[in-house]
Amino acid sequence: MPPDREKALDFGRTRIVKGRGLGVRLPLAERLRAARRVPQAVVKVVSFPRNKTRLRELMAYISREGKLPLETEKGDLVTDLEGQRELAEMWALFFDGRKKSRQAVHIVFSMPPGSDPDALRKAVRTVVTRHFAGHRAVFGIHEDRKHPHAHAVIHMRGPAKKLELRKSDLHRLREVFAEAAREQGVMLAASPRAARGVGRKGVRQAVHHLRAKGVVPEVQNQAAREFMEETKRGVLVEKPWEAAMRHRHDLEKQAYVEEAQRLRTASEQANARDKEAMREAAKVLDLYSKTMPTPITR
Repeated sequence: MPPDREKALDFGRTRIVKGRGLGVRLPLAERLRAARRVPQAVVKVVSFPRNKTRLRELMAYISREGKLPLETEKGDLVTDLEGQRELAEMWALFFDGRKKSRQAVHIVFSMPPGSDPDALRKAVRTVVTRHFAGHRAVFGIHEDRKHPHAHAVIHMRGPAKKLELRKSDLHRLREVFAEAAREQGVMLAASPRAARGVGRKGVRQAVHHLRAKGVVPEVQNQAAREFMEETKRGVLVEKPWEAAMRHRHDLEKQAYVEEAQRLRTASEQANARDKEAMREAAKVLDLYSKTMPTPITR
C-alpha cells in the first residue's frame, strides 16, 4: 500500500500508565498485520553481562561450548573457545570499568516454528548492522527447538553513547527485526499487546525459571493473597490499571473502525485494482474490531 495511505493512530509518548500499554504510533500496515493475525516478532532481553568472565561464559553457552560457530558484527566467524576468549578480552578493553555496570546485553530473537534458520541468520545480521551500527556484537543460531532462535550479545558502548533499552527502544527493536524478517520472506508483525487485545504481560525470565523448578514466585503468592482478601470482603473493585486497560482497548477498537472508514473513502479515488484491495483491507479491519479479544489481567 502506498506510504501516503499508511495513516497512523498516535496514542502519544507520555508517561506510561500501568494497564494503558506502550504509547506508540501504529501505521496502517502494522494494524493490518495485527488484524490478519500475522505472527508477532519475538525479541527478549535475557541478561546483562557485567564483566569479562560472564561474557566469556555466555559466549560458550551460545556456542554450545564451541560446537556452534558465532558470527560477529563484521561477518567474521568465531569457531572455538579460544577465539571466544580472545574476543571477550578485546571487548573488555572498552568496558567502562564500573563493577556493577551493564557492559553488554544478551538478546534472543525468535521466529515461528518451521522458519528457515538461514532466514533468521540473515535477519539477525541485518538487525545487528542496521539497529546496532557501530556496536560490537556476536550471535549464534539455535535449532534445538521447534522455533529457530538466535542468541545475540551486543556491547553496550558504541561510537556515540551507551545503549538505552527502555520499553520504546525494545518496541523499535521488534519493528526492525520484523522488517528484516519480512525481507527474508518470513512474515512477522510488531504490534503492541494493546492493539491485539492482549492484557497479560509476558513472563519474566526469573519467574519462568522458578516455575520450571516447581517454585511458586513470591509475586504470584502476593497476587493470590490480595485476591483472597478482596474475596473475603465480598467486593471486587476495578483497579486503576484495569480501567486504563479497558479505556485503551476501546480506543484500539475504534482505531480499527476509523482506519477501515479511511480506506473505504480513499478507495473511491483509486483505480479498479487498488480499490478492490483497499475495500478488502477495510473489511479485515472492521471484522477485527468486532472480534478483537478482550484483554484480561492475571
